This record gives sequence, C-alpha cells and structure tokens, in this order.
Amino acid sequence: MKIGTIGTGTIVHEVLKGVAAAKGVSCGAVYSRKYETGATLAGQFGVETVYTDLQALLSDPQLDVIYIASPNSLHAEQARLALESGKHVLLEKPFAPSLQEARELFELADRKGLFLLEAITTQSLPNYKTLRELLPEVGRVKIVQCCYSQYSSRYDKLLNGQVTNVFDPAFAGGALMDINVYNLSFVISLFGKPLEAHYYPNRHENGVDVSGVLVLRYRDFICTCEGAKDTWGVNSAQIQGEKGFLYVKDGSNWFSEVVLETKETVNRFNNQEEKLHWHYEVRELLELIRTRNSSEYERRRQLTLDVVEILDLINSSSL
Repeated sequence: MKIGTIGTGTIVHEVLKGVAAAKGVSCGAVYSRKYETGATLAGQFGVETVYTDLQALLSDPQLDVIYIASPNSLHAEQARLALESGKHVLLEKPFAPSLQEARELFELADRKGLFLLEAITTQSLPNYKTLRELLPEVGRVKIVQCCYSQYSSRYDKLLNGQVTNVFDPAFAGGALMDINVYNLSFVISLFGKPLEAHYYPNRHENGVDVSGVLVLRYRDFICTCEGAKDTWGVNSAQIQGEKGFLYVKDGSNWFSEVVLETKETVNRFNNQEEKLHWHYEVRELLELIRTRNSSEYERRRQLTLDVVEILDLINSSSL
C-alpha cells in the first residue's frame, strides 16, 4: 500500500516516521506548494516523487491513500478532491468546519466505496485501550477533567502582530480546533455525545481563542476540557468515580501511563513499547482500510460526526 501526503509540517514528519516503521506501506509521493520544501521532506524519508500540483498528486495511480495535514480550513475541500480521485483518505483533525460538510464527505466516500478516516492518535494507542478496559473499576463516574496546554511556537509572533494560520479564524485556527479537540474526542470516545456543551474562551484581539475551557454535561457527571496555545502546564486526564479514579499521564493525546487508584490498590500501566505514537495510528488505520473492517469504520465515523457536531455547535454559538 502506498500513501501520498499533503502538508510538510511537524506532524507530517511524525506520520512519515510511523510509515517508515510500518510493514506493507510506504510513502510514494509528497505534495507541497513549494518544491524546495517538498524536496526537503522527501529527501529525509527517501520519497522519490515531489508534487507541487495537487491534482497531479491525486491522479498518481501508484497511490492508494492520501494523508492530509494542510491548514485546517483546507481539510474538507482537499479530502473531497482526494475521494473524487478514488483515494482513501486519512484526514487530520479538525476533520471539517461543519457537521454538514462532514456528512457530505462521508456520503461521498460511501458512493466511491472508499474509507475516510480521521487521523487522531488517541484511539490507536495501547494505553488508551487499557484505560477503556479499566474504566468499570472506578464505578459510577462523577467528574472528568482533561488538560492539554502547549505553548505555541507561533504565539510570540501573534503577540507581535503577525497572524499565522494556527491563530487565524479564517483558517479555522485556535485552541479549540487545534488542541482541545483531542480532549473532546477522548471524552466522546469513552462516554458518547454530551447532553450540553459550553465553551469559555480566552480570545486574542483578532477574535481567535488562544485558550479556553470546554464544559460538557452528561446525565450523571460533568466534564471539563482545558486547552491552551498561550500557556503550558501539566497535561493530564482524570476520570473520577465512586470507587476510584483513573489518571492519564501527559494527557489525552500522549497517554504515557495510566494509573488506576482505588481504596485498596494503586496500579500503573504502560503498554506502549514504541516511542513513535504515529506508528500505532498509521498501522491501525491502514490495516482497517486493507481489511475493510466495516464495523470499526462505522464506529470511528460516528465518533468523528459526534465530535464535529459539538465543534459546529460551539462555533455557531460563538458567531
């Protein structure tokens, strides 16, 4: 199976490390608007073909899958073009700016007989799967807390008046779409769609949310999701129940360790032998496509739609 990539940022490098470590898959081509940037990326990973024309990439007959990690606002349109060209798609978060667009993309994939998958590392990590198995041990859940703060290398530029894509509302930038979406996806994957969602952002003068707290209300518990691109702190997730709690070291997208503490015992779990988090994701998603695992595909599709629905609701209410 051969994959083509769109984008040249840090996350593409990590994904290509994952591709290099996976069996039965290789990168056949990279796309960049600037040839020099694409050639640098290709050279690092031994990729022979560099495209500066997007349609040329999508028309390449050797490519089976297109991985998209372009600026957020381009995700949906580039995914549509890839699907129309007959390619399976791995689409970086945030998946789409609206629920309607997300539904249309999945419908297009269905008509074409293709798989369209959101590329978000959490669900593919062994420690996440361990946490799911341990969840009943804490009893009835009462409080969930998630924190993911990552001071952006571009935040200083924003303070100096230079607006880059990640802090541009026109490019679907901001902490909710770029950072807090990990927390949201993690919580919904465990507990389903919340009854209510409210977002309390800290906004820059251009209107973009540089940090914020997302509050989710479920029938039996309350969840807070903190996400920031203007601060840093101890990233973690905690699920508190009547019989104990689960603690996720390093937060919802990294899962370095899972701790289960009850009144009787404290146990620590770490089943992630590999340091390449994206290797787990690449291996799992491409195997899902290869085997055409329809039941897992449907589960992941519904999770994506639920997450996009909440983001759509929040963004619409913020206008």
